[in-house]
Amino acid sequence: MSESSFNAGAIPADDIAADAEQRQRWLFAVADQLRLDGRGQAALRVLAVEIAANGRGERHRALLLGRLAQIAALEPPSVALAGLRESLNQRLDGPSRATLLAVVATIAARTGHPDADALLREAGTAHATSGDRSSARHLALGRAARALSHGDLPGAHAVLTAMDPDARAARRDATSVRAEGILVQLGLGRHQDARTATGQAFDDTTSTGTPLSGTLTALDCLRMVAVGELPEAAALAATRLGSDSVDISQETRALLVTVIAEVHHRRGDHHAARAVLRTCLTRRRWPDSTVWTPAFCVAVRDPALSEPSSLLDSIVADLHRSVRPLLPVPQFGPRLVRVAVAAGDTQAARRVTELVALVATRTPIPLWQALADQTRGLLDRDPDALRSAIAGLRTTTAWPALADALLDLANNSRLHPTEAWDAAHEAAALYARIGAPGDQATADRRCAELAATPRRRSSVDESPRTGIDALTPAEERVAEMLAAGATKKEAAGHLFVSFHTVDTQLRSIYHKLGINNRMQLVRAWDRYRSTIG
Repeated sequence: MSESSFNAGAIPADDIAADAEQRQRWLFAVADQLRLDGRGQAALRVLAVEIAANGRGERHRALLLGRLAQIAALEPPSVALAGLRESLNQRLDGPSRATLLAVVATIAARTGHPDADALLREAGTAHATSGDRSSARHLALGRAARALSHGDLPGAHAVLTAMDPDARAARRDATSVRAEGILVQLGLGRHQDARTATGQAFDDTTSTGTPLSGTLTALDCLRMVAVGELPEAAALAATRLGSDSVDISQETRALLVTVIAEVHHRRGDHHAARAVLRTCLTRRRWPDSTVWTPAFCVAVRDPALSEPSSLLDSIVADLHRSVRPLLPVPQFGPRLVRVAVAAGDTQAARRVTELVALVATRTPIPLWQALADQTRGLLDRDPDALRSAIAGLRTTTAWPALADALLDLANNSRLHPTEAWDAAHEAAALYARIGAPGDQATADRRCAELAATPRRRSSVDESPRTGIDALTPAEERVAEMLAAGATKKEAAGHLFVSFHTVDTQLRSIYHKLGINNRMQLVRAWDRYRSTIG
């Protein structure tokens, strides 16, 4: 097709067969070729012109709108917003205009555009006036996106669960609906639910032929990173990224890069991580920069890639527009605070801490309460806040975040060396379990430093600790589990330490408590629990 025929804005209907199905295939081929040529706005315009001139009924219009929404999702936000706004200048019927307004509002909400609320209101008015089921679905996606950008995961969940992606009329948008639902589940820490939903969504993708399977793969990789399935995440992400599919959006590509670089860093292969990340560190202006924020959250930990302060400024500015990039990977928020504190950027550290606290307020679940405690503990160097974070993270499946919190506690200057060593030792064991030898080496070095630290001698005015109070935090956790009936093997598995470690700690517990067997431990623990209420 010549460029002039595209620029003319009219479809040469006389040059193709009158058959509607053949015409539809031709239109889709034209739009796809324009997109591949880097002319996303022109691709959207071609489809919008046909939608405005639609004389082939509701089904043809619905297919055109579906393809237009898919192409918009594959383009950078700036291109999608410009192309869709231009499309709204066409003489569209009411339902088409309502749908396009909802798609525009959704992209605006995802990127934290200042006009997002106004666009959602306009889309809602258009839908109420003359919208249909398509505009209703996209409007719901827009409202869910707005809730996510503000950290309101329960609100987004309520909007999405009210939709039925299995309904026949919704099949065309089912993958988009499910992808947002999976993102919500990741943010809520429901990783097993997210895994199940991803499998169901892949089945739907196979049956409908939607080009959004790359998004599902990226979300599944993020789930693996969140729970510590690091080798599997990197392998899947590299395979999908290596396929170089034309149906991978910039957002999907950014998430896959994020996964690969995160795993490389945790494994200690920093050169490989830098090679992956350097491709995304070119200067991007908002709103396109928001797509790459997750990758920046990995890059910021490596001073060899970029000056941390300048990268932090960009990340924090975009996160204040939308916290969406922080939601699926629990360790990102604390990491930003950790880097900011190390760089002496107290303002950035405080702003990220406030954002995490805001999400925790709007999403009051143990995961986000723990992350809020962790960021506050890092900012204020408060060991009690870090202990609270660790206790909360133990109730989740976010093992990398737990390991990071343990190492944060071990690095706290206000902590007694014995407790710090216990935390570093547990962090090292957990890093080993999730396949992060680079992080494990860092924790092992901290253990070695603490082992070489002279222990503080008790002052003459300080009463020696006795009984349960004489146990270290690690010994206390072992004592609690064994007193509750767990075996040494079960305790080792739950605490992510070796059987030998538990056995050694148990002998130390018996010595400090002056007891000889498990029954005496149970009685001692019961007496202790009764005294604390």
